[in-house]
Amino acid sequence: MSDTNQPFQPLIETGQIISAFTLPGSDGMPHSPWTYKQREHLLLLFSRSTTDSETRGLLRAFAREYKSFREEECALLAISPDIVFVNLQAQEELNPPFPLLADPKGEVISRYTRWDGATRMVMPSIVLADRYGALYQQWIEEREADLVSIEEILEVLRYLNRLCTP
Repeated sequence: MSDTNQPFQPLIETGQIISAFTLPGSDGMPHSPWTYKQREHLLLLFSRSTTDSETRGLLRAFAREYKSFREEECALLAISPDIVFVNLQAQEELNPPFPLLADPKGEVISRYTRWDGATRMVMPSIVLADRYGALYQQWIEEREADLVSIEEILEVLRYLNRLCTP
């Protein structure tokens, strides 16, 4: 999937407008980043699978802190290579306040992070886009546990809000 001697590089550049997509959510609705453009910042959470215990832990952590994200005018979309039915089961068990989006072919995932279509392996990643749809920051790691902390993301959002507020 990647050369372990090289750092993980984002696939899009800081300041670049994130690409449009529409994916089915576990709530039965289609979701797109353009729904949030010019209204809210957007955090995209790319994970291995909603059946994975590490991913579930990460989803629970973001669910616990979701109110803090909303206070910083940030929406969250969690994207996995699972099919809608698998995400629906996770939605029912975990009850996160944000949608779980299905991308079983990896068409969207491959635009934002490392994706191996043959093994359906995702390099966990967090993408933060500002309210104008531009990439502000991205974190890519081999494991969900190694991703940036939620508190650090919230600090970045607070800073971003100071920049974007007249």
